[in-house]
Amino acid sequence: MSNFKFLDFVTEGKMIRTSDGVNRMSFTDACDLTLLYFLVLSVMRHYPISKRYVKTYATEVLKWGNWEYFRSSGNDLYGLLNIVDGDIKIVSKLKDPKNALLSRTRSSLPRMAVKRLLRNMANGQAPTMEDSNVLYKIDLGLRNSSYSTLRRKVASYTNLNTKEKKEVVTQLEFALKARGRNADLIDYFILFVSDYDLESKTAKDTEPTVSVPDPIPANTKDIQMLRMLGVPNKDLPFAYKVLSITSRGLPIPSRFAQAYQPIMQIVDDIVKAGPGYVNLLKQVHNRAKRAKN
Repeated sequence: MSNFKFLDFVTEGKMIRTSDGVNRMSFTDACDLTLLYFLVLSVMRHYPISKRYVKTYATEVLKWGNWEYFRSSGNDLYGLLNIVDGDIKIVSKLKDPKNALLSRTRSSLPRMAVKRLLRNMANGQAPTMEDSNVLYKIDLGLRNSSYSTLRRKVASYTNLNTKEKKEVVTQLEFALKARGRNADLIDYFILFVSDYDLESKTAKDTEPTVSVPDPIPANTKDIQMLRMLGVPNKDLPFAYKVLSITSRGLPIPSRFAQAYQPIMQIVDDIVKAGPGYVNLLKQVHNRAKRAKN
């Protein structure tokens, strides 16, 4: 247990934590998410800062040379590849084992081509036409149709205009929020969309699961107020975005939780001081809400 009660419930985002934790996922889910992850990583390769993240992420997938066995320390894409192309025993732990096994036997991930694509990502190479062909092979091999249209757009990303790029990226964000709510790369991708101003106001969310709308954008004055609560300057942007992350039902990444620690300490001290201090905090909160309105 940590020194702060609230930090004990803060975990870094990860969709696949244990082999038993895949029982809420169908084989179709795993196939869709595998392609979706590759599409998200492919788009981020086009931008210098996020390209470094892709390089690190791909390197982690390739760390063991293959994805034959489930590894709790592996990232989400490693776990997905293990489901669709690794030890077939893990299929028995999916939501519908019988149909999952049938689907698995009918699918075929182009393993060597996927490894080649991951190596290109890990080496920091720019996307090529051959990489686009690998995305097509993944789509075809996994018999995936949910994101085929997005895959074609990602393959020709450099030829899209600004409006079209924003629509593609926003549709990927919708898909990732709906299908990979606890995905280990979702927080970074959301920040990537924001930092590069790639959010489309006209793109429609057609995902089967309705995603929660993002809260109001950050206000510079509000961010500076956090400094008065003990948040260091370098942590201000991260601390402010904690509410944005939790309002979407997402786990808080460790870097954001660390930035928010001074505020957690204040609340923790008040809770430990007893009901009188808690009631005072509630009174101040009510006054603040009225002042804000």
